[in-house]
Amino acid sequence: MCKIALLCLVILLTSCNKNDDISEQIEQGLILDQTIHINGAEREYHIFVPNDQPNNAVVVLLHGNTGSSDQSLGLTNAKSPQKVWLSIAEENNFILVVPNGSLGSTDRRGWNDCRNDAEGQPPMDDVLFIDQLLGKVQTDYAYNADKVFIAGVSNGGLMALRLTMEIPNKITAFSAVIASMPENSECENSTVPISALFMNGTEDPIIPYEGGQVPGNRGKVKSTEESVAYWVDRNGTSEIPIEEFIPDTNTDDDCTAERFLYTNGINNTEVALYKINNGGHTEPSISERYSNIYLSIVGNQNADFEMASEIWEFFKDKSK
Repeated sequence: MCKIALLCLVILLTSCNKNDDISEQIEQGLILDQTIHINGAEREYHIFVPNDQPNNAVVVLLHGNTGSSDQSLGLTNAKSPQKVWLSIAEENNFILVVPNGSLGSTDRRGWNDCRNDAEGQPPMDDVLFIDQLLGKVQTDYAYNADKVFIAGVSNGGLMALRLTMEIPNKITAFSAVIASMPENSECENSTVPISALFMNGTEDPIIPYEGGQVPGNRGKVKSTEESVAYWVDRNGTSEIPIEEFIPDTNTDDDCTAERFLYTNGINNTEVALYKINNGGHTEPSISERYSNIYLSIVGNQNADFEMASEIWEFFKDKSK
């Protein structure tokens, strides 16, 4: 069995039931199973709304291929570093929108990103979905349109990149975790400056750090370094980054991390790269640790920092 098919099986076996322990999150403002109609299709999303509003920032959380909005928020049996976003949203008083992808021809749920050479892409217009969903949330909750952030993982990270090409004026900053830019893109390029964060493992077996073919005929991607260079150029930041080694507080995870921050871009934009040395196709997390079986397929998971916390630190002071 190929690695990507085995990965899908592991995800399916660990994410089939809703977690009953969500009453506290619901009391704190988590609203589940909302819908919006896009081109005649019913699309789904969860949303967390803080008690203190309006004029909050908004973060849109995009799951990876084979994932779901339930999985992102830890409502299934599967571990999810994205789940940490809930507590960060409550502590920092921002709206968290968690849309659900749709099924492609291979019956895996995901997003129709810019790759024109990836088999199994969902046919839905996901740019229109996210655009109209932001409009609905604006109507319902009057968020701060100068502070709109997209946080995507894997296929969700590639979808975040598509949004920066097609609705760039609505996005303040984005993160693409275990994701990089497509080699063969169907999307037109944009020049609008947007702060960008990448967080990738050097030994990722799914999205190669050095670029190349994604398993399962899922298209080709550029290298992480090429992806970062594109955003350094687009944002007009300094070309020499501020380098920082992240303390190796957990030496049992078999990987280390360092951060490269490119500053002084147009409109105060920045570009950040979190390079996870010997890391795999996993989101760094201290609290949400994947099983050894899962890690044997996707590679090492860094345990020195919390992905969501680092991304929010990057987002929180950004504004249009």
